[in-house]
Amino acid sequence: MRWLQLHLRSRRVPLALATVTALIALAWALSLAYTDSVTISARTASLAIMLAAVAVGTTLNGADDALDHTMAVNWPVRRAGHLLLAAAAITALLSLSMITDTRYEPFALILRNTAGLLGLTALGATVLGAALAWIAPLTWTLIAVLPMMGPSRDLKMQVAGWLIQPAGTTAATACAVILAVTGLLAYALRGCPVRPVSETAPDQ
Repeated sequence: MRWLQLHLRSRRVPLALATVTALIALAWALSLAYTDSVTISARTASLAIMLAAVAVGTTLNGADDALDHTMAVNWPVRRAGHLLLAAAAITALLSLSMITDTRYEPFALILRNTAGLLGLTALGATVLGAALAWIAPLTWTLIAVLPMMGPSRDLKMQVAGWLIQPAGTTAATACAVILAVTGLLAYALRGCPVRPVSETAPDQ
């Protein structure tokens, strides 16, 4: 299991996990303090999940890009496992609220938004690199939570605001699934772009 410890440490997973936990707990605490609803709003939940996905995005590459692309390691499987475990961790942390009076629910919405935003983050990491993986999830989430966005029967609105559509909305679910699957496959098969040596070399 030493390789797993080294893998997690090289990708700053402990720090990211602590950050994710703190962000989810903060959103829960604010909702508990400032609202009377037992259900955390879809907008607040989406923002919390987006920030958690952004924190995970920092773990999608290591310090040595060459090592992350060597053929001696089955990287597609490791990358896919990394992303799936991240999704499971975020979902589990969100689900802990079910034992309290203020909850992230319904579970289907939490699962949909977590999968879609992590897929979007992974896709951003594949195209732009882990350092810029936050751009896509942050941009789409900020658009989705705008005041003029909301549950709608219009297909375009359902896609643009898929994060805040009710659970079971077909277009929103399809959008999340496409993002999740595309991001998972792209990241697992390609990983992050190889950075110039000048960006990865230690300071002298």
